[in-house]
Amino acid sequence: MSSRIQYQQLLRLAQRQISRQQPVPSHRLPLFTARCSRQAALFSTTRSRTQEVPHSTLASESPAAPVAPTEPPQPKKSRFRRILFTATFLLIGAAGGTSFALIANPPEPPAPNSPEDIYTIEVLHDQAAKLPIVKQLNADPEFTDSWNAYETLSPKHKSQHLMAGVMTGSRGVGGYQRIWYNPTSGELVSVVFLGGATTGWPGVVHGGLLATILDESCGRAAFKEWDGKTGVTAKLELNYKKATLANGFYVIRAKPRPEEELPVEERGKRHYKIWIDATVEDANTGVVTVISEAIFVGGHGKDRKKEVNRAWGKATEAHSKF
Repeated sequence: MSSRIQYQQLLRLAQRQISRQQPVPSHRLPLFTARCSRQAALFSTTRSRTQEVPHSTLASESPAAPVAPTEPPQPKKSRFRRILFTATFLLIGAAGGTSFALIANPPEPPAPNSPEDIYTIEVLHDQAAKLPIVKQLNADPEFTDSWNAYETLSPKHKSQHLMAGVMTGSRGVGGYQRIWYNPTSGELVSVVFLGGATTGWPGVVHGGLLATILDESCGRAAFKEWDGKTGVTAKLELNYKKATLANGFYVIRAKPRPEEELPVEERGKRHYKIWIDATVEDANTGVVTVISEAIFVGGHGKDRKKEVNRAWGKATEAHSKF
């Protein structure tokens, strides 16, 4: 653009000089001639350069119009893949729906002592024998004693007992419940099958039943610590960590709290007041679902008398295996 403007100025200057028909003064001629020569040389050089530039180069230097981005061609999904995806989602949906239906509306459990119940109990005992925790307890020399729950209770006592009577059979806690005892640490470990009739919310074991079975487990540990003498529950606290699902095996651990872990003011009272820590955990995964803390009082009595309150009586060693 600058060369073109200079060329026009040069033409106008020449036209004015011709129209005036006045000769250029001799003293200005060298300056005018030199100026015209420089303008002409500049014009000719610029023009020659412009002609030498290829058209493609000029076109490339000019701003190009925006080109709309083109999407890459999408690969066509095969028919087999679509069928496979559809079948997979249908199977997942069907399995999820069936599982939800079994939890929300489980089949009715067999009645206690019926042929179906007896057969179910046999199957549960076979399955329990294959559990790693049962194999471990049977092989551990520290656990010197084991028994089935409520085996020492009389038929009359069982009929009046909540767990041994009302909750009997595979539908309750009678499908499988065995206890192992470690006399060195005082720990009791129970493996129990919680049947389909132990629920509150569909498929979930009722919190009250868990409290009852923990209360029994802690009582066994306390009575063993007191050489078979009985007592009563003074305190029972539970912390429900996760849902305990029905129709599964669970492990209940109950252990007296060591003397050194008690508050200073509670030490030296173990003969009549004992603290028990207990947990409920999944027998297959080991996940803890309930944590409990209990205090039992009784035993040998505060003044270490041989006989405590007559209402509590004195339990034999056999009765402590309830």
